[in-house]
Amino acid sequence: MGLNNIVFPFVVTESSKHILRTYPDSNQLKDVFTKAKESERYGIIRLWLTEGIPFAFRENPLLYEEIRTFIASGIKVHPKEVTLVGSARIGYSLKPKVWGRIFTEKSDMDFTVISNELFTRLVKNFQKWAGDLESKRISPRSPDQLQSWIESIMTVNMNISKGYIYTKNLFPHNNYPTVVQSYHTMGKLKKILSVTPGSPEISDVSIRVYSSWYNCIRQIQINLKSSLSLW
Repeated sequence: MGLNNIVFPFVVTESSKHILRTYPDSNQLKDVFTKAKESERYGIIRLWLTEGIPFAFRENPLLYEEIRTFIASGIKVHPKEVTLVGSARIGYSLKPKVWGRIFTEKSDMDFTVISNELFTRLVKNFQKWAGDLESKRISPRSPDQLQSWIESIMTVNMNISKGYIYTKNLFPHNNYPTVVQSYHTMGKLKKILSVTPGSPEISDVSIRVYSSWYNCIRQIQINLKSSLSLW
């Protein structure tokens, strides 16, 4: 039998077999992710950090679907392209300084959208904003706002190269309709959630738009590695 005909089994790291719960606790996730091989880390991110019923909606999963549909309608994408990440997804923060801090009414809901079409529209809006500022077709109200805009433009430029845009770094003005659409959708969502029975109480909502699933998973992995000092 030639080497090309040999069938090898899938191999899963022994420690990775121990994540059996839908919402593993922070210490368990840290232990398994640290010991896992690279391909398993991507699997952990896909299965536990971007898919399934989020922790915040474990008692009311169809409310989560209503929210996905609402966001998708507002920003013109398919509901399958909308997901929830962060502490609302897993039940606790994965950020370095607050790892394991539980999701509460003071937490944010971090929605992620995987849509190259929306990403492209936002990039065009951003480029128009940066061009309008440079040509003085639009002016900030104060030196502080100018400084804020410059910092945001630098941040967005850096993030675009990584394949994502955080909409809160963009300026909502009628000249940039896709940005306005995003702000309007999330502002309305926050108001609706505040009067919806059974909805989690939250501090704020936000959207991060990725050009592809590859860029989304890669960035989450970078963030996790940073949190766990795995570089």
